[in-house]
Amino acid sequence: MQTNAYGKRIRDSELLRRIKKARAYQCLNDPLGELHDPIEDDPVIKPIVREVERRAEKESPIVGMGRCHDVWGRMRQILKTEHGIVWYPPSDMNAHILFD
Repeated sequence: MQTNAYGKRIRDSELLRRIKKARAYQCLNDPLGELHDPIEDDPVIKPIVREVERRAEKESPIVGMGRCHDVWGRMRQILKTEHGIVWYPPSDMNAHILFD
């Protein structure tokens, strides 16, 4: 079982499935890059995620460290409640990396 950067086990089977899919893509295209949620590659969903990202960045009151987590949290919430999309942020997809 995979663990996150804090040593906590990841138990979300959908997240693990998406990490596996992202790793397979990464091996072929960008072996040194960070993983991203594979749903972002869907041509229908990608523009929705990008628009929600812009909105979340505008709405975030945080400046400096920790801002990415606020933006990603807002994105996750908006995508789920307004679009019915389950999205995993980079912090979930890259359990081995500590983001500010």
